[in-house]
Amino acid sequence: MATETLKIEISWPDTLEVPAGATVNAQLWVGTEIADYRMITDGDACAPAGTSPATLEITYDAEDLLPDNAETVWDYLHIAPYLMHDGKRLNIARVAKVGIEEARLSGWKIAIS
Repeated sequence: MATETLKIEISWPDTLEVPAGATVNAQLWVGTEIADYRMITDGDACAPAGTSPATLEITYDAEDLLPDNAETVWDYLHIAPYLMHDGKRLNIARVAKVGIEEARLSGWKIAIS
């Protein structure tokens, strides 16, 4: 089992009120450009959301990037990051995607609203 860590820089606008103790959370999915995806993390990853941007580090098993069958080719990572505080979401999670190789080479930067 070979693990990899993906660093995702998540930023949000100054107009979004983020109280002390808030976190940025997300699940990481592998999939195609349009759909056909599956989660490759165990639940939500999270990091403190003290200042924007925050860096979320997600570790996953590289074998999870292998397709389930010969007809499927996983070529994108999908994520829907959101801010949380006191059990409540502070923003609506919007799905973002990036090519797997691009994310591995240069990380991933996402702006949420």
